[in-house]
Amino acid sequence: MRSRSALWLSMFLLVLFAGCATYGSGINKVLDDVNRGDLVSSENELKKALKPDGSDALLYYLELGAIQQMQGNYRDSNASFDQAEAIAEKLETVSVSAKVLEMMSNPRQGPYRGATHEKVLINYYKAINYLQLAASADSKQQRQELLEGARVESRRILVRLNDLESQIGSYEQLKDDEASLFGQLMNIYGTLMGNLFDMDELRYREDAMAYYLTGLSFEMNGELDDARISYEQAAHSYEDGFAKQFRLGSDITAQAWFDVVRVMRQSGNYENEWRALAEAKLTQEQRDQLASWDGKAQLVVIEHKGNVPQLEELNLEIWANPALQAFQIQPYLTTFDLDAWAWFYVLYADKGLFNIITGYLDGTRNNRWFTPFVHTELLGPGWQVVQSIGLDRAIGNSMRVTVPYYRFMPRQGDSTLITDGKTLPMIKASSPAQIALQEKLVSSTTDIRTALARASMKALTASEVGSKFDSSGLLALVGKLAAQLTEAAETRSWLLLPAEIRIRRVALEPGEHQLTLNSKLDMGKIASNSTQVSVQAGDIRLWEVRALAPDH
Repeated sequence: MRSRSALWLSMFLLVLFAGCATYGSGINKVLDDVNRGDLVSSENELKKALKPDGSDALLYYLELGAIQQMQGNYRDSNASFDQAEAIAEKLETVSVSAKVLEMMSNPRQGPYRGATHEKVLINYYKAINYLQLAASADSKQQRQELLEGARVESRRILVRLNDLESQIGSYEQLKDDEASLFGQLMNIYGTLMGNLFDMDELRYREDAMAYYLTGLSFEMNGELDDARISYEQAAHSYEDGFAKQFRLGSDITAQAWFDVVRVMRQSGNYENEWRALAEAKLTQEQRDQLASWDGKAQLVVIEHKGNVPQLEELNLEIWANPALQAFQIQPYLTTFDLDAWAWFYVLYADKGLFNIITGYLDGTRNNRWFTPFVHTELLGPGWQVVQSIGLDRAIGNSMRVTVPYYRFMPRQGDSTLITDGKTLPMIKASSPAQIALQEKLVSSTTDIRTALARASMKALTASEVGSKFDSSGLLALVGKLAAQLTEAAETRSWLLLPAEIRIRRVALEPGEHQLTLNSKLDMGKIASNSTQVSVQAGDIRLWEVRALAPDH
């Protein structure tokens, strides 16, 4: 009777947990409404899908702040981002109870803490909101107060980036490390072992676009020397590695150096220095343009283009291999998803000649289908511990684990700004989509080892409970099934971030100007946005555009 009751309870739990889905699938209605331009509906749907407390509290305020920003509700947006920032800071320390819950179920049961680049972008968006509010201020005093708000957020960005640099180093330090003898030897041995790339090169570090925005906010506040410093930090970051790492091209580096020289020239304090820097960093065409900015207004267009991709869930099969004294993992053979198999091969599969031969021989001996898509965790002396606690028996011939992955990312098309009869290409300044992808690549080793540890904990618990209360083994089997069905990967991320950020800076004559921004998005979609601006000499006018197109 006890076994039968336990069986029914376990079956109930299976039904309860079998509906686990990715985070993106849970808010697809929100994303669809945003793409259609129905922002009121998207906000209402968000409040149905997520709650302002609990495990998704950070995401609730991140997504809400983004929707409010698109609506032009800049004050409400900043209030939401304030909440998000406070939650993110509170979650910097992981509680023991939350960690245990995640280990015994899945990461979705614990609080979402936010990726590093997402935390930087909170302050980025808050700064933009303050700049937008300053543009429509009722008085000079109110405008200065709002510009001061943007300045504060810019300072917070700098603090975050400085802290990040102290943890993982700058692009310049990365180059020095790779040039050292030790760094060269590590690359050689990594290649021999089948590593396809150096994870350290993919780390998110000096965010050049964030530096550039701080320069803009300082310049709009009349702090030209602080603006010069931030523009120069942006220029060095783009030049030293940010532009190459995130596939931005060289135009943004040239733009950043142009702005460094321009504000130096405008300040009147660097007569010799700006000329030397212009000679070293600017093209002849750029040097000829410097004087044409005198007495003009500035238009700064920031395009937030497309959407970041959603994380998917990759199902893997793990089994114990006593012959190798190892655990081995591969995608389920019923999974015919080329993106998933490619992700697994690049990040996890055993590569290098030794591993390939071992895999072939092991497949022959154990009557398993040989495939190069296998990851082997060799335990060595640790195998005795595995046997002593019964983990090899608990996992057995097959158990399911999951890790997050990204599908191949579609390319965004060109964007062009039309003003005063001129058609100007928008310049790639950042790619949140590429940043998110590379952060996930860097964390992939942690992802699979955490999944292994989670599966081991659940398998051992199910085995122990089954052996105590049910001699038939039925309860242990149901417990193992329940453990596998409650397994889920961490697929949460801030999905209303743009795939790309592009900019264009233009000198305008005082007066009225009609602006149009045409954006080619992925899958052949096209978005067109227009506005009219009235500017005076010395103005710096910001036009921020969210370029989206409906899915249908």
